[in-house]
Amino acid sequence: MPKPTHADVAIRPATSADLPLTSHWQCRFLRDGLFPRLGPRFVRHWHATFLDALWGFAFIAEAQGPDGPVPLGFLFGSSDQLRHVDDVLQWHRTRLELQGVLALAVRPRLCLGFMRTRGRSYLRRLLKRPVTATAPATGPMTATVPRIAVITAVVVDPASRHHGIGGQLVEHFLDRAAEAGAPLAELVTKAGPVGAGRFYEGLGWTPVHEHTTKDAETAKTYRFQLTPGTPGFDHPPVQEFPE
Repeated sequence: MPKPTHADVAIRPATSADLPLTSHWQCRFLRDGLFPRLGPRFVRHWHATFLDALWGFAFIAEAQGPDGPVPLGFLFGSSDQLRHVDDVLQWHRTRLELQGVLALAVRPRLCLGFMRTRGRSYLRRLLKRPVTATAPATGPMTATVPRIAVITAVVVDPASRHHGIGGQLVEHFLDRAAEAGAPLAELVTKAGPVGAGRFYEGLGWTPVHEHTTKDAETAKTYRFQLTPGTPGFDHPPVQEFPE
């Protein structure tokens, strides 16, 4: 049976005024991966990289309350994850590096864990030369990797869950990704009952990969075919950051 929906929910692009709330919700309700554990200040700067980005998406779901619009949830993602990450590294690298160092400096235990599990791989990412954000979609970067849109984070306020708001955000993302020309969409969630796999399977997503994260947790990659007949379901995941 379909979940009930909020008929008056509107989905709009996020703005900088939304970031204090989205960063707080991500750190409180979706602590998967490294970035949320770096704290709301870092996450706010990270979320800002999706605003007005060439490949980025940032959406807010809200309903009209007696005193004005009330935010119910958010979604951040991209229409082409590989190019979005390159775009972030090209234009926001220094600011994110500084905020990351400051966050780790006041979290010594997390800093030690970062150096042990992620230090080398993050150094390689930060030192690689970004592809220009205006690179054509048929360039060498996509010769062997299909263009894949990625949902990076979805959060619905617990008080507003079980009313289909998350599904509305995901559907809005898929529509925008298809309009942007992405043939496939991807996301990663924890495996088992602690993850959101059943939710996404109910929306038509297909599990394609399972792996152990750097935090020794099991995660699953899900994909959604936006263009019928598109190959790429057997390709390794493309999602980079925030693990």
